Amino acid sequence: MEETTKRCEPPKKRRKIEHSEVIAEDQTEVDHINRLPYEIFCQIFQLLYFKEQQQCSLVCQRWYAILRSDPFVNKFRFNFSHCFGLPMSVNRQEYMEKCVHLVFHDCGSYPEVESQKEMMDMVRKAQSADDEPGPSSRETNGLTSEQYLFSGKLPLKTLEIRASFDRMRRFLSDRLQAMENLQELHLTVLPEALEDVPAQIAPCWIIAHATLPSLVWELYENTNGYEIKLPALEKYQLDIANDFDLKTLRNHSSQLVEFTVWFYFERAMEQTLTLPFPKLKRLEAKRFDNKLNSPEPNTRVDDASAERFVRSAPLLEDVYLDSNTVAFRLFRAICLFAADTLKRLTVRDVIFPRDLFLLILELKNLEFLRLKNCILEEGSRLRMVDFPRLQHLELISSATCFRLDPGFGLVRRFKYSMDSQLSKLCHNFIMLEDLEVKLRTKAPVAEHIRERFHSIESLTNLHTLRINGMRTYTRPWAFCTPMPAVKRLVLRKCHLLRCNFKDLRKLFPHLRVLELDATCIAYKRLPAGVKPMTHLRRRLKEFLPDCCVTVNTASTAEPVSTVLKMEDEHGWKLHLIETKGIKMIKLRKGRNKVD
Repeated sequence: MEETTKRCEPPKKRRKIEHSEVIAEDQTEVDHINRLPYEIFCQIFQLLYFKEQQQCSLVCQRWYAILRSDPFVNKFRFNFSHCFGLPMSVNRQEYMEKCVHLVFHDCGSYPEVESQKEMMDMVRKAQSADDEPGPSSRETNGLTSEQYLFSGKLPLKTLEIRASFDRMRRFLSDRLQAMENLQELHLTVLPEALEDVPAQIAPCWIIAHATLPSLVWELYENTNGYEIKLPALEKYQLDIANDFDLKTLRNHSSQLVEFTVWFYFERAMEQTLTLPFPKLKRLEAKRFDNKLNSPEPNTRVDDASAERFVRSAPLLEDVYLDSNTVAFRLFRAICLFAADTLKRLTVRDVIFPRDLFLLILELKNLEFLRLKNCILEEGSRLRMVDFPRLQHLELISSATCFRLDPGFGLVRRFKYSMDSQLSKLCHNFIMLEDLEVKLRTKAPVAEHIRERFHSIESLTNLHTLRINGMRTYTRPWAFCTPMPAVKRLVLRKCHLLRCNFKDLRKLFPHLRVLELDATCIAYKRLPAGVKPMTHLRRRLKEFLPDCCVTVNTASTAEPVSTVLKMEDEHGWKLHLIETKGIKMIKLRKGRNKVD
């Protein structure tokens, strides 16, 4: 019998994994990600904030190329400060070559400059930054800022110029026509500069462009003589402060699709209402004055001119009325003669007589309605209103206008400032899917929260809840009941206490998305050596493991003592001005009235 012996084989040695193999595995995963379609990457990157997109652009060349493509580059604005008439450094020119939206600040137009020496010092600072020392960074090729801007080589789509009127006239001149791809021109007129020519002897400025569709005039000072020749103009934002403004509107009213106007004297509104607007779809109007009282009742001539104006705009579908004077003049005619076409209506800062406000019931095709700081002068709220197509409703500090009864049962999105009607809202808005509650209002709301905030749980179709302006003295968490239907919670301009993290999961058990928008997280103390926002964001994610937590760059984390000071908004702004050395510049918004 043969005896067999079992050999003991030595254990197999583990093969050492080379670093190159790990890189190869990671590279395989990266290659798999890079093979995803371009559209998927765009959808993902659009959900990220700007700083997060910057980090992604450093990963690979493909991601860098995607984040530098049109959908993303079109969202960025480049603020450039320089002086018209002076040469510009080469490195700034290279940076501007990729810019699509540009804001140009003319240093020579700043009204706080009291001497030529101060202006030249400001120009030198604009040309040489602190992090770019040495003569090589300030090399120029002889081109001045206006010559390079209007060379026709830049891919600019929108351009905003902030300068005095005379400096714009002298340095822009007729160069605007060289920008063939320009889609919007925004001119902000600052007070007079040192070298401006007096208005009495200044020549007329002719602004001409063959294809420009949008022009915006924003005035902090009166304009001098000018004329526009824009055959393709469709969107026009205008502050009417003199007869030159009226003349430009008279020559282009028949081609406007969107029109935003601020009236600075009565005759401007009267003459505007006599002009035809056959293509007008959106109107935004405001009367700039300091009158707080209601205007005088309209005469028959006033009503007739308003009626003629509305009838001359048969396509009108979106109206924004700001101030008593404009609303009293136009509201009646719009409700009676634009009811068939009007879909969106916004009214702000108006005290309505009840008989005038009742005309809003004629707008049966209304889909969007916003009332902000609107008050009924007498009588009770309107009840059982009938807006069969209304989907979006906003009532901000306008609780005296409507009673929140079943007449609004078809509304899907509602934004309103907190008041005693919250329980009625939750009982009658049976189709509501998106609710935004604004807690930062003039009246104290702590009592309403304590008594009525728990009723939000009865909104069975509510998927998105937005809380706006929560403070330490308005804490809804202590008076909430669980809301299983809410899947998205947005905290906008809120003060979220660190101790409230654990309550979020209890109150919103099915939460999938949490967004912090300009929200401040308050804490008592943190571990040493950590960044407050990074640490608290990580802790927030631990409390909500199955939830997507997004925090925008405007959100911060501060100690509780600092947050309590921030709740006095006016005092906090003054504190920032004092501590950060901010210099306040008085720009006169508004001009001398012309009667």
